Amino acid sequence: MADNRNRSVSGRIAADFLAALGLFTRLPLQWLAKHAGEVDLRRSIWVWPLTGGLIGGLTACAMWLGSAAHLPPAVSAICAVMVQLLITGGLHEDGLADCADGLVGGRTPERRLEIMRDSRIGSYGALALGTAVALRCACIASLPVSCLFPSLILAGSLSRAAMLLELKRGKPARQDGLASALFPLPPRSLALALLTSLLLALLLLPANEIIAPFAAALLTIILMHRFSMKKIGGFTGDILGAEAVLAELAVLVTLTSLNG
Repeated sequence: MADNRNRSVSGRIAADFLAALGLFTRLPLQWLAKHAGEVDLRRSIWVWPLTGGLIGGLTACAMWLGSAAHLPPAVSAICAVMVQLLITGGLHEDGLADCADGLVGGRTPERRLEIMRDSRIGSYGALALGTAVALRCACIASLPVSCLFPSLILAGSLSRAAMLLELKRGKPARQDGLASALFPLPPRSLALALLTSLLLALLLLPANEIIAPFAAALLTIILMHRFSMKKIGGFTGDILGAEAVLAELAVLVTLTSLNG
């Protein structure tokens, strides 16, 4: 009986990691699928901050390797961001570009949603994407080597946790798509996700630096929430992706200011 229960718990944990890693990364996961039970994307949200932290940690590894190879910080940072984009497939960046095109370029909520579903990128999307990638590279290049892993792990973790605040407080703008499939959130999984982010911050940062990155991520989500509610009356998967990118940038800029 105990063995069956342990297998059930381990299978569910493996399934949650499989769901989160499958959503946020392009990493090979066949090895994990062998041990996973039934996948439930909504239940897996507690793993989102850990997945974001993993992505940030791998990005920091790439930056550290560049520094160890005596590459200039700017070159190392660009290479690190390229590695990050290969890991994630540019999922959130695609959402940022779509949001910029739709929310800024459309004149009505219906037209904005239509533009956001168009796979083509316009001038607003290109500008938003280029600026975001450039700012991420600049922040990473400016961080001291000793702060790379804590800063990038926390930025990745908080950016994915911040998305959950939108899912909790907002409402889907469409009744189809990924965003609506995640709504509403399981309360226990949400609480565990937020607690995980807090514990990571306590482990990674000095006590006097914890509040600022949390405040930066929260402010970003509040502003994006109000903007999307005004423009399309809710959130979409693209909105969530844009919020992840902007929250990560807000945290990185804050930590760069504290450690620069």
